[in-house]
Amino acid sequence: MRPDLIRRRLLLLLAATAGLSTAWSVRGALAQTSPPTSSGAAATSSDAGKGLKVIVVGAGMAGLSAATTLAEAGAEVIILEARDRIGGRIFTDRSLGVPIEHGANFIHGFNGNPAAELAAKAGATPFFIDQERWQLFQPGGVEPEDFEIDDVFDDLEQIAEKAVEEADGDGSVSLLDVIELLDPALLQEPIGNWALTDTYEGEFAAALSQISALHVDAGEMFDGPDAVLREGYDRLPTFLGKGLDIRLRHPVNRIRHTQDGVIVETENGRFEADHCIVTVPLGVLKAGRIAFDPPLPEPQQKAIAAIGFGQLAKVSVAFDAAFWPKDQHFLGYAGNDRGRFADMLNLMSIQDAPVLTLIASGDYAAHVDAMDEAALVADITAVLRDMFGDDVPEPKAIARHAWSTDPHALGAYSFPAVGAEPADHDTLSKPAGPRLLLAGEHVSADYFGTVHGAMLSGERAAREVLADRKG
Repeated sequence: MRPDLIRRRLLLLLAATAGLSTAWSVRGALAQTSPPTSSGAAATSSDAGKGLKVIVVGAGMAGLSAATTLAEAGAEVIILEARDRIGGRIFTDRSLGVPIEHGANFIHGFNGNPAAELAAKAGATPFFIDQERWQLFQPGGVEPEDFEIDDVFDDLEQIAEKAVEEADGDGSVSLLDVIELLDPALLQEPIGNWALTDTYEGEFAAALSQISALHVDAGEMFDGPDAVLREGYDRLPTFLGKGLDIRLRHPVNRIRHTQDGVIVETENGRFEADHCIVTVPLGVLKAGRIAFDPPLPEPQQKAIAAIGFGQLAKVSVAFDAAFWPKDQHFLGYAGNDRGRFADMLNLMSIQDAPVLTLIASGDYAAHVDAMDEAALVADITAVLRDMFGDDVPEPKAIARHAWSTDPHALGAYSFPAVGAEPADHDTLSKPAGPRLLLAGEHVSADYFGTVHGAMLSGERAAREVLADRKG
């Protein structure tokens, strides 16, 4: 998955030519919502939460943003985190000698983005992605002509323009259905399959058959380039977490919520508070890992079931020296299997290190997550030899994390699934009880699947707690 580069172009084209106006439509690249207090917005009154006790479940970016906002308002906040680290699906690994990202990798749209503002406060150095610096390889190391790639993306633009029209209001129509109707040849050629992976399956962390054609134009975007943080994305949660009361290794099993307060039960103790904000990933909610007493409202249960929660496999590999083009930001592989390491982030250009991060998406992501390390090394080596020749060595080191089997995530991030409705995210943003709120990227109708979406949802939930206190 290259970071929104082609999809950004397609969505902005749609916004300019189709006059989209649905709740999930693109309403302009400069779309803004209130940025979180933690990233530099006007702070909440320092005594608005005085005497208030709040439990936040989850120390990802939504939970940390919520807790920071509440703490700045004078509330007493405890964060209960199941893992032995903070950050959630921000997971920076330095075992290969440089920061590599198992989870969130990019700040999507740098201008005005609250994650970018927080990165500046945290002293992180952005590396801006140049969307012109990428190179595509077919089997045998053949590089397609520019006109071949242009023709494929012309076809994709036609599909993007017509997807909603072809769905004709039917939420059960998938993107795959529309492609098979409008341009089935795309599915039969390696470059076409690579482009579909790069544009959709890698972007949404889902197979074409799972993505809603009716709502494929979902969400809003910040303007500006996408960026990688050279010191590691974990600079952000580390910065936000300073001074907060975070209890690690405290997986929550049960939350009892009443008109008078909440009782949160974990494997390591029982906690009571006035309010609770639950920021666990959507996959955990789908699996019913937390028992709510009383249960979540039926509309929220339906929304949790409907919204998609995708699967994406990222594997980073290190070598003694780079044998690939050093100055390209991304490499693409148009192989015979759609989603098979179609996109690769080149850390030579970012960190001056001979490391590649390979991304598998769609149905192939599940295949990668099921591989043991020996099989995975063999699969990656076969792909790289197909691109660069038989002299390519095996990687000297490998780093991976399977989010699909991670019990505290059970997937990558949310996406507009077949059968989901635009209102589902908004439904999750409503109170789940008089003292209970949900937050996370899956609660953000505008910025689902992003770090800034998680941050904004966390601060929104915190502001609602404070507003309820005033009321």
